[in-house]
Amino acid sequence: MKKILIAGATGNLGPHLVKELVSHGHQVSAMLRPASIANLDKVNPLKKMGVHLVEGDLNNPETLYAPCQGQDVVLSAVGGEQIMMQTDLAKAAAAAGVERFVPSEFGLDPHAAGPGSCDLFDAKSAVQGQIKATGIPTTMIYSNGFMEFWGTGLGQLGPTSPPAEVQLFGNGQTPAYMCTLSDIARYTALIIEDANTLDGEVVISTNPITQEDLIKLWEAKSGNSVVRQIISPKELDSIINAATAPEEMMTRIFTQLHRSVWVRSDCNKIRPEVLPATELYPQITAIDQSQYFQYFL
Repeated sequence: MKKILIAGATGNLGPHLVKELVSHGHQVSAMLRPASIANLDKVNPLKKMGVHLVEGDLNNPETLYAPCQGQDVVLSAVGGEQIMMQTDLAKAAAAAGVERFVPSEFGLDPHAAGPGSCDLFDAKSAVQGQIKATGIPTTMIYSNGFMEFWGTGLGQLGPTSPPAEVQLFGNGQTPAYMCTLSDIARYTALIIEDANTLDGEVVISTNPITQEDLIKLWEAKSGNSVVRQIISPKELDSIINAATAPEEMMTRIFTQLHRSVWVRSDCNKIRPEVLPATELYPQITAIDQSQYFQYFL
């Protein structure tokens, strides 16, 4: 049994991590901002699972040391701009003597994609370097695409249900990996329990599928036809180059991600030092796209 502190416990991935780690018998604490602790809709599900609530705010570095004290693992599942604010949490964890820090690297391996591929990847790479510079032992977990995002939109980020019309990027024949949030949590629990992954990197590469096959699978299961709007690599580059204003940031990042996954095939660029989760933990059978689509039928 380990004492594990989770930052981002009420976000997209966080609740799944909490549930899985509690089921493994770990003593889980959730670090929440004061406003979140006061939000009963957010904290009651955590309390019902026996999670200890502690106050801490990435915007206020002075509040981060106390939650880290006595913890074996600090696991970050924060998203958005908070991804760039994890260094202070790593410093606090290092000062508190935490054995392992797992930053919110869930997604594609930014180093495999290479510099300049995506602004988000470049920022993640910079933060990863800052975290390692603290000296705390780390484990980087790259989950590739969240099924709830990439699968739901039939390969296009944004839709909250499979759309009747979708953008098809490139020729639609580049395979990519997807994993549900619950399965990412299952892998993560085993990864942080594994001494061999300390100071290592692990990639979760499940359910490879091309965008065209993903669309065809939905058409076959739903009986609905999907209109494809083909977006060429050149058009993607043009959209990215034109989206320079602050209010266009999300358009730029989403387009960069579409290019990274469906044109540049960055999911398939696995560095030799990164350990494959599917080989380390073959006991996990991940939910595939066909099973996932049942949620919408």
